[in-house]
Amino acid sequence: MNNRKQITGIALLAAAVIGSISIPACKKYDDPPPFFEEDDTTVVLSSRKTLLVVIDGGVAEAFRTIAPPSITTMLTHGKYTYTGRTEDVSTDGASWKSLASGVSYTRHKISDSSLVFSAPSGGDLHDAPANFPSFMQFILTSSRSDIQTTVISPWGYMINKLFPEAEKPIAVTSDAAVKDSAVAQLKNGNPDLMITHFNGISAAGKEFGFDANVAEYKAAVLKVDGYINEIMTALKARKEYNKKEEWLVIVTTSHGGLGKSFGGSSAAETNVFTLYYNENIKKQELIRGGYVGVQMKGKDATAIAASLADGTQYNPERNQQTVQIRVKGTSGAYPHFFSKMQRWPSTPGWSMFSSGSNWSISVRSTTSGELRIQPGSPTVFNNQWHTITIVFADSASKRWLRRYTDGVRHDQTELTSQYANGGTYTNSSPLTIGFGSDPTYTSSVFYSADAMVFNTALTDAEIKDNICLRDLTKHPQYASLVGYWPGSDGYGGQFINKAPNQTNNFVLKGSYKWDGLSDVPCTLDPLTTTQVAVQPANVDVVAQIFYWMRITIKSDWSLDGGSWIKSFEREFIKL
Repeated sequence: MNNRKQITGIALLAAAVIGSISIPACKKYDDPPPFFEEDDTTVVLSSRKTLLVVIDGGVAEAFRTIAPPSITTMLTHGKYTYTGRTEDVSTDGASWKSLASGVSYTRHKISDSSLVFSAPSGGDLHDAPANFPSFMQFILTSSRSDIQTTVISPWGYMINKLFPEAEKPIAVTSDAAVKDSAVAQLKNGNPDLMITHFNGISAAGKEFGFDANVAEYKAAVLKVDGYINEIMTALKARKEYNKKEEWLVIVTTSHGGLGKSFGGSSAAETNVFTLYYNENIKKQELIRGGYVGVQMKGKDATAIAASLADGTQYNPERNQQTVQIRVKGTSGAYPHFFSKMQRWPSTPGWSMFSSGSNWSISVRSTTSGELRIQPGSPTVFNNQWHTITIVFADSASKRWLRRYTDGVRHDQTELTSQYANGGTYTNSSPLTIGFGSDPTYTSSVFYSADAMVFNTALTDAEIKDNICLRDLTKHPQYASLVGYWPGSDGYGGQFINKAPNQTNNFVLKGSYKWDGLSDVPCTLDPLTTTQVAVQPANVDVVAQIFYWMRITIKSDWSLDGGSWIKSFEREFIKL
């Protein structure tokens, strides 16, 4: 017997028994006549339900150009974007694993349609990432374990691997069969959460090209749009639709395509169309603007920090180098907040630390003791954006470390003795933002932006004149830029390296979340009235579903996505 049905039966029986108990009535009076007021103190929660429509191979800009009629009609009650994000590894496997788990590729590492981790060539299977289950597993352990879940897809293997907990796994042979099954479920069943998956557009793209100007691709888009129309018609025909049933419909493409393929990191492959539809949501295109970053805080096991995947890069060695970062936050006594050093002060490298609202730096070479550069600096930790720059420079046959705050040099310290006897700052510790090299003190609480490394010593003028340069390709030393992490990605588990031909990204760790700030670094424009500090991404879909279904997200689920739709709840929650 279904346990949920058994529990429901017991509850109904109890209610019937209680209702049959006779309760003595108070004495009635005919004059004055009774007056009855409507009791509006009881809040009745509607039954929230979700329909997730996933479309493989939908190029976001092609959807904008084609403007499929059914989806275009849905925009009138939706928050939507043509610049949503899927994974930089935009394969079916990576995209669907992120959608199913709420965890980004940088953590799950599933890249192909086997939906199983494969160690890279020369790699070690013992380095396999943790297993990240389907979000339906979390539903079963939540207070909403009664949710009826349905998954309909022409990719039966995917259903079995990614959604083994689905109560109704329905594997079909075509997109038309997906539509028919979805319509039947809405007409004859009672799904609470239903996922429908179409792959005909992706098939057309692989055969003919992922382009709105390709007739066969456009026809495939319009065909799936027609299927969505039939599903929405069946949904709206439900007796309690928009009454006792409050539906959130999510339509998203899993990835795009370029030419006749997909799987890469180009905008055509990774930008996705996404729509969140509800009868009470107001129309708004989510145009990303402003700054969306991660707040670094905490220490030890609870630290939220970011470290480069490869620790061997970006050593100053015995060469000239410039390192720069922007910070906005607060700090206490001596926490280290930006470093390339394993353990302060006993290992080689460098580490920046705060002293109240000021900043200092410690350096140590392989042949010398620690050199602590701690004269007062201008204020940086006052919860406003400030730029910190260090330069390892050669001048007058000596070696120097120069410090700058907001583009202005305020001191330089000779390092010549640090290089004696072949001394170097080379180490294998990764460049780290946030808690890292010193476990002794507390942590800073701050956002970071525009971290960059040049393999040359910038001059005072080059630093000052380009402190807020928005197009780095116009920097006089752009050819020497070897690392650039804007830190405002807004999704996923990394700060992506935007320097030319560079792939060493900062990997986030801890219970981080992406925050949109109205106060932006000087390299970004403030939000306009038509922009939002939100970066919708497919890895966020799970968090939006949980919010809508009133499921509390537990920290040990370790989801990467954040629930941003709640910021619009004044539109669909009736108070």
